[in-house]
Amino acid sequence: MVGWLAEAIGCEGFDGLLTSGGSLANPMALAMARESRAPANEDGARPCVVYASEEIHMSIPKAVAMLGIGRANLRLIPVREDLRIDVDALEAELASDREAGRRSIGVVASAGTVMSGAIDPLAKLADIARANDLWLHVDGAYGALAALAEPAKFDGLSRADSISLDAHKWLYQPLDCSILLYRDAELARRTFSVSAEYVKTHSDNPIEGFAFFDQTLELSRRFRALKVWLSLRYHGIGAFREAIGENLRQARLLAELVAAQPSLELLAPVELSAVCFRWVNADTAELNNRNDEILRRVNERGRVWLSNASIRGATGLRACITNHRTTDDDIRAIVEEVLAAAEC
Repeated sequence: MVGWLAEAIGCEGFDGLLTSGGSLANPMALAMARESRAPANEDGARPCVVYASEEIHMSIPKAVAMLGIGRANLRLIPVREDLRIDVDALEAELASDREAGRRSIGVVASAGTVMSGAIDPLAKLADIARANDLWLHVDGAYGALAALAEPAKFDGLSRADSISLDAHKWLYQPLDCSILLYRDAELARRTFSVSAEYVKTHSDNPIEGFAFFDQTLELSRRFRALKVWLSLRYHGIGAFREAIGENLRQARLLAELVAAQPSLELLAPVELSAVCFRWVNADTAELNNRNDEILRRVNERGRVWLSNASIRGATGLRACITNHRTTDDDIRAIVEEVLAAAEC
């Protein structure tokens, strides 16, 4: 099943395993990056630096703290107007750390940021990673499975060293079901396995040879692969490709409906299925509070459900379309409900 998904997003030959979510897959990927680029010596883990955009998911700062890399060694790189990482700023930060003698080990790219769905320039980041001997991890938990429908948006994805995917997002699976893909299965075993001698002396049921826990932090875990395998076997990958493509089209429809309303404006480009927008008919000083109130009223009305958006200090509304049952009428209802809540 892992092989099917890797091939479907253009990453044939990647190995991998299932985890509970991207919040576990991402730290595991960074653990592999550290093992690959800054393995421990007799004094313990070596100091190192990781780079990501300021729009990165919260699991990345948590990961560097948990792994002992340290939050101070996570470089949050500014983003451009389109909310993608600024590659010039990244290269300048890399040069500064290199001049200071710091060991840089990896770059984390977003294939669909959690807020706006922005996709970092993966091909450019792959070039930078190779030129600087860095591990390239792509956090695609939300967005990378859209490569099934629109692969051109993800140019460079196959050049990553590791990729996180959430089947419980855009493969429409119930929680919990995430996938970590990586190129080097031997590195995964070196990062996460215990020694054969430890297994022999500490386990009531010694396992000869390879065991699933040799490539993951988890020991006891549920049979997550079964539900994805059944879904793919029953519906076929084409049905998922079509459904994801429809969600992408519906996001563009919502963006058009928002743009057609003088009292609404988009806060960010619509790259995938996340649409961030806000009500603008208020004094500038009151806009954020006004949009908070509109969001509360929309959700209390119960017809649609939106989350909050925060884009460069502007508070707004966020619709993220990742349900195969969503209809165009549902999309139109979002604008109707926002306008109705604003008039209350």
